[in-house]
Amino acid sequence: MRLVALFGACLFVMWVGIAEEVDFYVAPGGDDGNPGTEHAPFATVGRARDAIRALKAKGDLPVGGVRVRIREGRYFLDETIVLGPEDSGTDEAPIVYAAYPEADVVLSGGRPITGWKKEGDHRWEVELPEVKAGAWRFRQLFADGKRLTRARIPNEGFLVTAGALSKYAEQAQKRYGGYDGVVALRKGHPDAFCGFSFSPGDIEPWADIEDAEVITYHSWECSWQTIRSVDFENRDVHFNTPCRYPVGFFSPHCRYRIENVPEALDEAGEWYLNRKTGVLTYLARPGEDVNAMDFVAPVLEELLVLQGDPKQGKLVEHVSFSALSFQHARYPMGIYDVARDWPEPALAIDPDWPTDFAPGYTDAQASPRCGQAIEFNGARRCGLMDCEVAHVGASAIRISRWSDENQVVRCHLHDLGGGGVFVGIDVRDVGQSKVPPESAPSKNVIANNRIHDGGRVHPSAVGIWVAQSRHNTIAHNELFHLGYSGISLGWTWDPAPNYSDHNVIEANHIHHVLQELADGGGIYTLGVLDGCVLRANHIHDVQRPDGDIGSHNNGFFFDQASQKLLVERNVIHAIGHDDVRFNKNKREDHRWVANVFEGEGGDVGSVTARAVIDSAGLEKP
Repeated sequence: MRLVALFGACLFVMWVGIAEEVDFYVAPGGDDGNPGTEHAPFATVGRARDAIRALKAKGDLPVGGVRVRIREGRYFLDETIVLGPEDSGTDEAPIVYAAYPEADVVLSGGRPITGWKKEGDHRWEVELPEVKAGAWRFRQLFADGKRLTRARIPNEGFLVTAGALSKYAEQAQKRYGGYDGVVALRKGHPDAFCGFSFSPGDIEPWADIEDAEVITYHSWECSWQTIRSVDFENRDVHFNTPCRYPVGFFSPHCRYRIENVPEALDEAGEWYLNRKTGVLTYLARPGEDVNAMDFVAPVLEELLVLQGDPKQGKLVEHVSFSALSFQHARYPMGIYDVARDWPEPALAIDPDWPTDFAPGYTDAQASPRCGQAIEFNGARRCGLMDCEVAHVGASAIRISRWSDENQVVRCHLHDLGGGGVFVGIDVRDVGQSKVPPESAPSKNVIANNRIHDGGRVHPSAVGIWVAQSRHNTIAHNELFHLGYSGISLGWTWDPAPNYSDHNVIEANHIHHVLQELADGGGIYTLGVLDGCVLRANHIHDVQRPDGDIGSHNNGFFFDQASQKLLVERNVIHAIGHDDVRFNKNKREDHRWVANVFEGEGGDVGSVTARAVIDSAGLEKP
């Protein structure tokens, strides 16, 4: 199947303008008081959107639609670009926001940082009044198109927990009674999830320790937590917020690191932000001219949102974005997957538990709640084509409820705090939660995208996530250098009815994933998957990272209740453990056709295998 040709044939009108179209222009030297013509352009994309609204208010859109042509440059957004139903095009008159031919256009949610002063041999500082005033806090910093390292301990690798909190050491030796015991522990002893014991010298009485942020690697997920107190006598660190599984459940020895304490600022290329004084410090590398460098820190959490009004039957329709780069977005904190009303559970057992604390983050595998730079919610026949999303703190793109027939095609998604493309609804039991079937995203196409270097903030995020979403096509993508699984399909841990049906995952090239966590797969599945197909995917070089805990990593991992998949003509090789692994399902629950699994004796050099390998991944134009 030539998907490039297919998309062009099916959506020619959507992507390509017609002679009668109306053009608006945006340029760095423009003015929003201009008429938006080629010689008198607007300054912002938001102004062009408003001009289209005004055009529509006068009558129907012109035949051929409207194209917003954006001149080369970097545009720092004052606010998220939000499009509603009133910003829709039609089949005959689509609306396209596109870079001018051959132009490099960046839509940035960040702010440039300038005015550095040298305070030592390699130490540079700049005072940021908005930070000092409490109006701005950032956890990421970029320079010359690269993510910089926030001051951390240790500089390389990880520290390792010594065990559970001393108070719960005995229960931890028995794994807290297993999964059922952990559930009971959450209700009666939520503080067990808020700390661990550490080895001598790993945690010290640092200055501003309340601003430290600690990431702990469990098995298939991680937690970010802030320090409430440290008991140096018993070597226990107590956090303000919970993790999902207490230290000692998977292992007493979990990897962790500590970020954002001034004492950690000890290596060239690191930075530290003092929230109280507003001073940002950077340790320059040899030869760097700091005031000649391009520093950007994120301000906005989302860069682009298509927000429909499904309850009123109004969607955002026939709007597309072409050849644009979306960069620099922050990520949300204060999300606690297993205790969404935190700190109420803690206050129930300790009325003195603090309520004014620096937030943390804990989530399920795949980090589905970590946020996104671009969101489609109630969108139909919209898309991103030849775009880039980079240098963001959350996932790149989310296609959420009531969103059908959208496309993400030929995009480059990289340097992501979370994952690549999330399609679906973060609800495990759609029946119990009364999720309307028609709200499940459907018939979306995610194809020919290059997705890599994800999980920079949330290592458990995946390249592509499809859950409670149906009739989607995930094809010809290349996914690599991810902390957890490449593609995740399904979101139901038992045989209950779900909406993850009739999805086709084919011809994807997945390699060098699961580089930080365990218990996943190049492709990972959950639940009954009626009509779903895994076809002609090429998966290789999936190993077990040093220091991880929990079960091993795999080529395919069919996890709990996975059933009814058609698994056809896939090639898997160079896997550290099983090419195919089953948990609470078995091989007979699926249909198998002409696969080549090296670990099961398959010949990767065969004609059949070579045909799959040669065709998987990005298609040539």
